[in-house]
Amino acid sequence: MYYNLPVINGDEMKHEIVQVVSREKDGIKCQKINAATYEFTIATRAKWEMVISMEDADIRAGEFKKLRVKEIKIEPDTIAIPCTFTHHAVVSLIKVGTEGGAKPVDNERVITYAYVLGQESGTVHTGDLIAVLNIFPIMFTREAMKPVLIS
Repeated sequence: MYYNLPVINGDEMKHEIVQVVSREKDGIKCQKINAATYEFTIATRAKWEMVISMEDADIRAGEFKKLRVKEIKIEPDTIAIPCTFTHHAVVSLIKVGTEGGAKPVDNERVITYAYVLGQESGTVHTGDLIAVLNIFPIMFTREAMKPVLIS
């Protein structure tokens, strides 16, 4: 569903009503948001953050599992991209997550868990390095529309 859209530098900003589904402490929460696509520039300078397990977990080859990890604060206007090298002999990092679900990139986020895939059967131990995240600063190339809560 697109609307009459503003034009910036000859490009039309596409707005769309989307439903954001997140897991809260009391269950699943759904919110309709008016959001827009936007462009950004990624920096060539980055920093590494270690994704470290905060629990022991057995995993089978091919199993998808959520693990608690040591908190990682992600500053506003940065993005986290997992390093493609394997850092753990038993699991590979697929995604990271925060309590309360996704947040806009211009907010501080705190990573509290990792979704991993078992490369082979084994155990992840508390303190194990699961992966490394590349944290890149970004800069918006035009003014971004803040998402607007509809319901």
